[in-house]
Amino acid sequence: MKIQKKLIVAASVFVATSLNVFAQEAATGETAAAVEVMKGKKVYLKSTATVGATSSYWKINQDKAVSNEKLTMKGVEYKKGLGVHAPSKLIYEVPPKAEFFYVVPGADDAHQGLLKMNILVDGKEVFTTGNIKSKSDKYMPKMVAIDVKGASSLELVVDQLEENGGDHADWAEAFFVEGKKENAPKDAKYAKAFKQSLEDDELPGAKVYLTKEKASLVDSFWKVMNDEGIEGGKISISGKKYNHGLGVHAPSKLVFPIESNYKTFAVIPGANDSNGGLIRMRILVDNKEVFNSGPIRSQKQKPELLQIDVQGKKEITLIVDEEDGDKGGDHASWAGAYFMIDGDTK
Repeated sequence: MKIQKKLIVAASVFVATSLNVFAQEAATGETAAAVEVMKGKKVYLKSTATVGATSSYWKINQDKAVSNEKLTMKGVEYKKGLGVHAPSKLIYEVPPKAEFFYVVPGADDAHQGLLKMNILVDGKEVFTTGNIKSKSDKYMPKMVAIDVKGASSLELVVDQLEENGGDHADWAEAFFVEGKKENAPKDAKYAKAFKQSLEDDELPGAKVYLTKEKASLVDSFWKVMNDEGIEGGKISISGKKYNHGLGVHAPSKLVFPIESNYKTFAVIPGANDSNGGLIRMRILVDNKEVFNSGPIRSQKQKPELLQIDVQGKKEITLIVDEEDGDKGGDHASWAGAYFMIDGDTK
């Protein structure tokens, strides 16, 4: 393994390396020394692999800018990376074997909103771009390498500093490099707390999770996803990820029979973070409405755990309505979505 050279910028230490053979020059005219990327397995970040309280205005694009164009900063195009719109916070688990994280942070050329990009490792800031605009020469995007050996979490944060119109940011390249063996956590207390924060807030006891195969009626625009959002990846509502549930696209109607030993139906309904369409979510028990979300979007909602008494009932219906006559981006998720039971499952 080759030792990385360190570049000290703005009183914070981080390791920097160039995408090309030659380092890019900073606005001051000083040239940063190129640093070779360590040898090892590369693990690229995926837009669908975020965890915890991840949130991002509009959407998170894989290998494209948030405008759906190529990732481009200062005229340089990048084939891999993530495109976001401020305000944005992407949280990832650090692979146990990871030693460094490499990324090229910067404002995308498509717009010129004022923003700031920060990187946090185990909740502590290790890098910042300062205030930047795509058209300004004060900040030149270049690859940086962050020491993540023994770390548990990585956060990529983009702050909006004025109006959020045009606050397009790119995390180009964005990959971990793994060593040969797993690393013990540097901060065992933080690692435990972070792991606990990723666990679903589910009721204790025996339960039966809903799947599309258990439905007696499926009438849904596009498709129905088991344990995933409609675009794939974990269900995500207001930044929180869920391991179980159903992902749908409005308009959608799912009907499930209620067995005699089912006592409570638990679910967290919400517009999925993957898009921002205006929807309404409703629940009927034996054709009687017991829940109505009202109009909601992924950026404007207050998701909560519902506990609905279903003892002695026959069927439950989960409905998602398109609210504005435009089906575009009407992504909804029924997070958790399980029956609490008495006795054995049927």
